[in-house]
Amino acid sequence: MELTGRRAIELLREDRAAVGPVILDPGGPEPRLYFLVPPGTAADWEEPGTVPLGQKCHVVVPPAGATEPPGLHWHVLPRGPRSLTRPGPLRKALGQARRERSGPAEASDS
Repeated sequence: MELTGRRAIELLREDRAAVGPVILDPGGPEPRLYFLVPPGTAADWEEPGTVPLGQKCHVVVPPAGATEPPGLHWHVLPRGPRSLTRPGPLRKALGQARRERSGPAEASDS
């Protein structure tokens, strides 16, 4: 999912959509990207290959200067206190990135 998330960031930037803070956790069996989105987004989030973290969940936030591995770090730095990624454009970018990675056979099925 990390590669899909990285491609989604590229697509958001190509569309000139705001990309809010993104945290990269390289640990575990697969690196994970955490997109920070507005509160309430998790309630109706249903994107394949993603897990929404809503109320009663938490994400450890790296220190402001942590922008490179090793360990948890900012993949996209916060631009301000309320600079979050909007869910609509993120869904669209993740869907397109997923289709690109799955290839033409699966893309035609969707």
